[in-house]
Amino acid sequence: MKDIEIIYLNDEHEQIIEGYLRVIKKLMYFATENTENGKYQDFLTILNSIYLYSNNFYATMINKSNIEKGAVAEFLFLIPNMLFYTSIGFLTALKDGQNDSELKNSLEEIGFNCENITSELADVLIDEAEKKEILKDIFNNHLTNN
Repeated sequence: MKDIEIIYLNDEHEQIIEGYLRVIKKLMYFATENTENGKYQDFLTILNSIYLYSNNFYATMINKSNIEKGAVAEFLFLIPNMLFYTSIGFLTALKDGQNDSELKNSLEEIGFNCENITSELADVLIDEAEKKEILKDIFNNHLTNN
């Protein structure tokens, strides 16, 4: 399977998402360990679709001069949100009556990790907003002084 290079807003966004992906991949690997052969690879294929969607969103909504209000926030949370719902659905479909308890634990851990990542990304969003305000103030001061 070919790796898809993911587009990030900044280095902090990349570090947070990459860490989250490692955690979720590990959880999904162990959750699919005793299931039908190839289920983990099926999950990785779905991840590639998420990456492509995120990159396309960046190209059409973020990487342009007139960014729509809220687009940056949507982009920051896109991979974690899609990954959360994908993981929940994927694990729920794997339940067979024998592994329900094990998968319930994995589902809870995915929820816990998603809450943490959301908090970290909210900080990135606040930092980005503050950076824009500072640049706007500098630009306005420069215009006023000239």
